[in-house]
Formats: sequence, structure tokens, C-alpha cells
Amino acid sequence: MKKRIIFLLILNMAIILVSLGIISHLSVNASIQRSLENRLALANIIGKYVDYILENNLKRLYDVSLSGKIDFTDKDWEPEKKALKAAIEYSIFTGRIFLTDLHGNVVIAYPHQEGEDVNLSGIPEVSRTLRGLKPVISAVHTVESTNRKIILALVPLKDKNGDVVGVAGGEIDPTNYLLSQIIRTIPIGADSYIELVDSRGVIIASNDPRRILTCSERYKFLGNLINERKASTLSCHRCKETPPGAKAGKDMLAFAPLSTAPWGIIVRDPQDTVFLPSISLRKGFLVLSVIAIITASLLAIGLSRSIVRPVRSLIDATQRIARGNLEDPIEATAGDEIGTLSRSFDEMRIKLAESHESIQKYSSDLESRVADRTKELNRSRGKLAVLLREIITAGEDERKRIARELHDDTSQCVNAILISLDSVIMRFPADDPRRKHLQQIREQCMSMLKGLHRMIKDLRPPILDDLGLESAIKWVLEKHVGEKGIHFELNTMGNYDEMKAKVQGALDNSKIELVLFRVAQEAIINICKHADAKNVSVSVTFWETGIGMEIQDDGKGFDAAQVLEPVRDENQWGFGLLGMEERIALLDGKLTIHSEPGWGTLIKVYIPIRPEPAPDGSEGNG
Repeated sequence: MKKRIIFLLILNMAIILVSLGIISHLSVNASIQRSLENRLALANIIGKYVDYILENNLKRLYDVSLSGKIDFTDKDWEPEKKALKAAIEYSIFTGRIFLTDLHGNVVIAYPHQEGEDVNLSGIPEVSRTLRGLKPVISAVHTVESTNRKIILALVPLKDKNGDVVGVAGGEIDPTNYLLSQIIRTIPIGADSYIELVDSRGVIIASNDPRRILTCSERYKFLGNLINERKASTLSCHRCKETPPGAKAGKDMLAFAPLSTAPWGIIVRDPQDTVFLPSISLRKGFLVLSVIAIITASLLAIGLSRSIVRPVRSLIDATQRIARGNLEDPIEATAGDEIGTLSRSFDEMRIKLAESHESIQKYSSDLESRVADRTKELNRSRGKLAVLLREIITAGEDERKRIARELHDDTSQCVNAILISLDSVIMRFPADDPRRKHLQQIREQCMSMLKGLHRMIKDLRPPILDDLGLESAIKWVLEKHVGEKGIHFELNTMGNYDEMKAKVQGALDNSKIELVLFRVAQEAIINICKHADAKNVSVSVTFWETGIGMEIQDDGKGFDAAQVLEPVRDENQWGFGLLGMEERIALLDGKLTIHSEPGWGTLIKVYIPIRPEPAPDGSEGNG
């Protein structure tokens, strides 16, 4: 036993250590993933803000067309100059704003500079703007005449008649203070970089001013990601930036493309910095594992010594009791759990001796007690049957009440909410996001209303009151059987109206219809859930002496004797069949079930009717 305790403790600790190792591995990976996601989120946030600035300045170029002052045919350039002057104020266009015609010729620029009235059709971005009629922002472009670095922001230009007559463009200095300030205001480590690059790998803005307008070889591969508008995290070497003789490190790079321009935001950190929290976490788990192993070993040795000896003494005492020796006491030598167990065994020994005597005393009157308990059980079963009948009746009344309240109160309230939502929605324009949100709420309310209507039909199908039993059973078959593609038949024989006329006043016909409907509903639902049947048939027969109903399927069947014992097996299907029997018993009817595994199921129902009330005035238990 001592070896077993040591083995189990070591095994338990090994399981704990393996679990800790798995948790450590998952935690480390999660920590790394969170670090990368945080850097990618930072790149996305910066990119969205740069997009916001660029979009606002593109709108200033669009305002030139919207000013209604563009007319290249009147040779009066004052209106155009005023429009250009208004557009350049408070913008990022640090160079000039210019207008070209459809051939790319610069028609007018503000501020005007000598020698710059040239043709720009050779610039691909200008041609793309004229062809696509969409705004375009270029990568870093070099003006050949002055060797000046600029970025072009271009939009289609329309005259006062709304016709496209050229391009409105603005020149942005890549070293623009606003773009650089966005990057520099973000706190970051000394070896980390946040940079704005174009599709050619040219750095437009950086937290290191020395890197601006330099072309990094490692960034040239980002052109595909910029064109695909694909955010990504990846690793890269510093081999091209590491001084000769120094060890080349690796960086983790988070990249987020801009939506307005062919640019991207890069957040670059040394790999050691990114993985530092995960490395510390891994070391912590390793130290914890070593401590746990040492603690488990010491604990196993100590527990094995303190448990084995008292347990062996207790085993000897129990073996004496097993041989019939109830006289010798069991000694408790310790005050721990083993000592408590020893005292409990000694008390058990004393009580066993007393019980041996009391058994003989009680054996004489055992039979009479059994008889009394049997009678009491029969009375309890009778009361339970009556109570179950009352519960079924009360349940139907509660179904009616709930269905009526859902229809009169809850359904009307939801309709009122829908009307109010419609009136509120009409107050907002079609493109207002609040209107879309309100329409989503309205759809949820409509779904709620449909659910209420389905619930009302399930609680008390109106078709039973409006069209009678046959139509109600057909509705249940179509809803549960037909929708699953199962073939079904419904046959009726006899005349129910004539039978009702004969028994009018002697029996509640609505209760008969309701009981038969509930039995059919329960049976059909059970078939759909459990039978795997391909064909279902229901027949209802109206005789002068009673009503019969048969429900048959060709499913897999079941052991009827076993299923009809719900209390013993806790079988929910069995409870449903028991409920069917009790409903029929309310009208002094009879329900029989014939089923075998693999041979389908046949349920027969018969409810007797009496043209005249019974002498004692009872019509069953309903």
C-alpha cells in the first residue's frame, strides 16, 4: 500500500505537471498572438487616421468642382484661382493645387510657378484618374526638372455644368509635418519603428526622421499586400540594416494597408521584445514545475508512513467482525481521520450487535406492516390518478388562458411597437445608419410576433374550434409529418354530426375533440421524434356507441412494456404515453399500444358515448 500511495501521488503530480505544461504552451502562444494582434491593431488605427486626413483633403479637391466656378472656355481665370486658393487653405497640399484639361495640360495652378505649366499625361496616376473617374493618390513621385519629391492627390474635375473637363490635383510634400507628427506622437521603444511607406517601399513618414524618403529593400515586397489591401503580421531579418560583423537579428512586422492611397503602416519591433513576456511566462512555469516535483516527492513519503500503519490495524479489526466476532473492541490510536474511522467502525460493531437482536424482534410483525403499507400505497396511487386527471384538465384550461393573453395582450403590444417603429423609421433618411439599426429592431419584433403566433397555435390551435377534429388532426400531420417528407393518410368513417345530435347534453363534445386532438398530437410528435417512419396513417371512426381512433406507422418500433414505465426509467417518451392514457381515462376511454422493435407501432383509442346520462350523473372522470 505504501508503494501504491507513493505511485499515485507521483502519478497525480505528473498529470498536474503535464497539464501545466499544456497550459504553459497555450498561454505562451496566446501571449505571442496577443502581442502581434496589439501591434496590428495599432497599425490599423494609425492607418485609419491617415485615411481620414487624406479623405478630408480629397474632399477639398472635390470642392473645386462643387464651387461652380470651373469654366475653361471663358478665359476668365479669376473664379478658378479663388476656388484653388480656398481649397489649399488648411490643407496638407504644401506644394501647389493645379487643374488640367482632358489631355493632361496644366491649365492653371495656385500658387503659380514659372515653368510648371506642362503636360502631365505621362504620369500614370493622371491618366488613371481620367480613365477611371475616381480619386487617385500616388506613391512618392520625383519631378524630373527639379528632382523634387512629391505625392500627387488627384480627383476628376467637373465644370459648372457637371461635365468632366480634366483633373484637379494637389502636391503633398512627403515630409509634411502633419503626417510625421501622427507617427512621432506614439510612444514606442528605441529599437522599434512606426513607418508610413508607399507601394515601392519608400518611407513617407517615420518616428526616425533620418529614414524619411529612403527606400528600404525589406519593404519592397509589401507592394502586393498594399494592392490586395491585406493586413498581415510577419517576421523579417535585419541583415541589410545590421552593421558588418554584428549579429543579424529578426524583427516582427505588423502591416496594415490604407484604403485611400497605395500606402501602408508598418509597426516593426525586435522579435526579442515581442516575445519577452512569453519567455518570462515559460520560465515561471518551469520553476513552478521543479518546485511541484520536489513537494510531491516529500509529501508522498510522509503520507505513506502516516497512513499505512493505522490502515493495516483497521483492516485486521474489520476481518474479525467479518468472522462474526462482535465482542472485541476496535482501538483508535490517533486523532486524525484514520482514528475517526476506527471509532466509527467500533460504533458500527456495537450497533451491529444491537441490530442482530432487534431483527428477531421485528420479524414477527413484518408481514402486517407490509400489508398496511400496501394498502396505503394503493390509496396513494388512487389519489395520484385523481390528481393527474385534475392536472391535465387544469393544463388545458391554462393553455387556453395563456393563448388568449398572448393574443389579446402580448401580441397587441408587439403590434403597437411595430407601428411606433414604422413611424420612427420614416423620420430618418434611407442612408441614415440609425434607420438601418431601427429596421433591424423591427425585423426582430416581427420574428417575435411570428413566434407568438406559432406559440398560440401550439397552445390552442384555432383550427380545432373553427373547422373541427378532422381538420385539426390534418393540420398536425401537415405541420410535423408532411414538412419532414413523410407520407401520411387521414381517413374518417361515420358521421360525427349525427352522433353529436344523439348525445347532445349528455357529453361535452368539445372535450372529446380536445382529448382526441391532444392524443393524436402527442402520438404524431413522438413518431416524428423517435420512429424514423416513412408512412403514417390516422383513421377516426364514429360509431353510435363511441369514437375510435387508430394511429399507425412503419417505423422502428419499441418495447412497449419498457417504455410505459417512465418512473423507473425516467423515460420522457414514457411520460408522454402515460399522459395519453390519462386523457383517455378522463372520458372512461381506453388506449392500447401495440409495438415491437423493427415492426412499427399501432395506437388504438376508444371513447364510449352514452345517449343518456348515467343514473348517478357521472360521465367519466372528466
